[in-house]
Order: sequence, then C-alpha cells, then structure tokens
Amino acid sequence: MKINKIRLLDFRCFKEYELVFSDRFTLLIGDNGSGKTAVLDALAVAVGSFFLNIPNIQTSDKYRLSDDDVHYELTKIGQNIIKESGLKHTVIAANGVIDNQQISWARSKDSEANLKNAINIIGLIEKKHEEISANTLFPVIAYYGTGRLWKKIDNDKIETLSPDSRLLGYRDCLNTASDLKQLFRWFKTQELAALQKRERRYVLEAVREAIVSMIPDAQRVWWDVDWDEILIETTIQGKSQNIPFHLLSGGYRNMIGMVADIAYRMATLNPQLEADVIKQTEGIVLIDEIDLHLHPKWQKQVVGRLLDTFPKIQFVAGSHSPFIIQSLYHREDCLLWDLEKNAPVDVESKSIEDIAENQQGVDIPQQSQRFLDMEKAAEEYYTVLKQTPSAGEDEKQRLRQRLDELLLPYSDDPAFQAFLKMERLAVEGKSEQ
Repeated sequence: MKINKIRLLDFRCFKEYELVFSDRFTLLIGDNGSGKTAVLDALAVAVGSFFLNIPNIQTSDKYRLSDDDVHYELTKIGQNIIKESGLKHTVIAANGVIDNQQISWARSKDSEANLKNAINIIGLIEKKHEEISANTLFPVIAYYGTGRLWKKIDNDKIETLSPDSRLLGYRDCLNTASDLKQLFRWFKTQELAALQKRERRYVLEAVREAIVSMIPDAQRVWWDVDWDEILIETTIQGKSQNIPFHLLSGGYRNMIGMVADIAYRMATLNPQLEADVIKQTEGIVLIDEIDLHLHPKWQKQVVGRLLDTFPKIQFVAGSHSPFIIQSLYHREDCLLWDLEKNAPVDVESKSIEDIAENQQGVDIPQQSQRFLDMEKAAEEYYTVLKQTPSAGEDEKQRLRQRLDELLLPYSDDPAFQAFLKMERLAVEGKSEQ
C-alpha cells in the first residue's frame, strides 16, 4: 500500500494544493504554519479510507473530516472580522497502489459525496476483508504525532492478551497520542508463551530485532518478569546496562515506543510471515516532527535506520531539523518537499549552515569551526602551491605531500577537494613547461 499523490481542496490552510510522495521516504519542511501537520492529517484521512465499512476496527476519528478541517478566510467588513468557509467543499483526493492495483479515491466533508468518491477503495478493501485467509497480507497503517512521548503507563498489572482478530493491529493506529498498554500486553504475552511452550516465537524475535536495529548501542530487549516491563540492554558511557523502559531518556522512549509499535502491529496483522514479518509487511507510517527529543547525532541516523529496518514501508514525516535534511544527502529513495515552495527541492550541500540558511531561511551570524578550518587550510594550500614552480625535485615531492595532508581531513567534501586540485594541476602544469 502506497500513496503517490494527494490533492487538497479547501482543507485547513490550503485553498488548493497538490503534492507527490516518494515510495520510501518523504520529508516535509517549511516554516511554522506552512502546513506540515495539515498534510499529515490529510494523509491520515486518505489512508483511513481503508477502514470505511469494516466493522470492529477501533482506530480514532482522525480519519474523518470535521468542521475544524474546513478552509476559511477572514475578511474585514466595516469594523467586523468575518469568517467565511464552505462547509461542503473540503475534499482530499488521493491516488496510489493497493494490492498492486493503481487506485484513485477521495474523501469529502459532504457525507453523501464522501462514500461515493471513496467507492473504489471501499470495494477493494471490503473484498480483501471478505476473502481473508491465512495468506491475506494486511498493510500496517500508523500515525505518530507530536504528543507521542511514550510515558510509563499506570501501575496496574500488565495483563496478557487472549486470542483475538488479526485486525487488532489497527486499534488506535491513527491516534497521534501515545499508548503503550497494548504494546506491553502483546510483548508480555509473546515472551511468556515462548517460555511456557519452550519454543522460539518468530514474530517476537522479529520485533526484538527491529527494536535493536533502530537503537544505537542496543544489544538486547526483552520482557522482564521482575520489573513487569520491557528492559533494554544498551551501552551508556562505555558501560553495558539493563534499563527499564520507564527510566530511559525521552529520546529513547520515543524511538523505542514508535519502532516497537510499528513492529508489533506488523506481527499482529501478518503472523503467518513469522521471522520475515518486519521485512515483508507493507504499509504507510506518518511521523510528525521525526526529530522529536532526538540528539543531533541520532537525528542524522534515524531516516536510514527506519528505511533499513522496515524495507517495505512508505514513510512521510515532517521536521524542522537541518540534521534530518542533511541525512537525505545522496539518497535516491528520499524526497524533500518544501511546502512554501510547493515543490520538491534538492539537498545541494552537506553543510548544516547552508541547509539552515538556503533551505530554511535562517540567517547565519557566523560560520562553523569546520568552515573556518577549511578556509585556513585553503590559504595554506595556496601558499605552499606558490612555492612549487621554483622548487627542486626533492622539495617539490615534499610540497606535494604537504598538499595531500592539507586535503586529507576534507576527503568527504568532493567540491572543496576538486576546487583546490584544479588550481594545483594548473600550477604544476605550468612548472613543467
């Protein structure tokens, strides 16, 4: 399941707006109020069409249009401010791929038009639900909003889960707030079942592997009977420690909670895939402020880790972080969409300062220490280069070695190296004539 394009009419801050998405990862950027959350909410409504006319799926009202979603304009008449809106014209139109079929559908504020415009996807999903079998694959669908800091749940004992429908994997999937209880119950049930039956639970091991692959320095994750909670074995300041989930930092709880939630939903929806459930389950995951509570070093890794851990998931995320933008450099599977320019944009430089200034409109009062070091190295490079034409062969060899040493710390910046090497070739060419 993937969404290729979405068109918004009279939705929130958008009078009319259209944008396309990468099959793997799309990052939405723009100033506050530019519509990042609005686009993610519109996508939630679009993918929420998956649940129309299917009974017993507890998601949230996030996939339904409300009066708050209607675009309005303020005009001044006399001394009064008038709010004008069209209550029946708000439309979210989408096209994408479901079960390898190209499909278009729309959602409307008008309830009658809503079902009519979504009839394509309703018919496809109803057929999938009616013909459900052990081989039926369900896409994971999830939305993680800015209120997702995964807190410790209440002090009630975590109960195990009784056998239930696979569709339990969709419960509250579009609820942007955090809820650990269902995840904890699933993890505890699987762990105890593995111990009692003395068998390897393939979906549990797949979920464990997904969590460990996402978390830097994590070695192991398990349900601990004494703590009655998930424990993480990780290295902190060079020392291996076993830490209960509720004692982790906000960044760790946020990321572990989100990744574990995606993984357990996959395992619930498609248990027949066993050990391959994480690698083979498709779906769409929406993340608002993907950098939330993450250290800059982790921000530079999170996109790549998500794509490696969940190879068949389409991610759409919003962010203000230049480190997240920087991490997309040279990734052909990622799309950077600027909401203010209403177009995809290239990540043209790996410099945080350039990204902040040129793509995010931030005035930079000073250059980074790395830039200053590069400037100093370039000045010395030119000074050494000027000595080359008049030097003897032994001295030229020493000078060449010094030039190479000056370039070595900046081997990751091909533009900087190429610029200085062109000048070097020109000077060395003249000296040989």
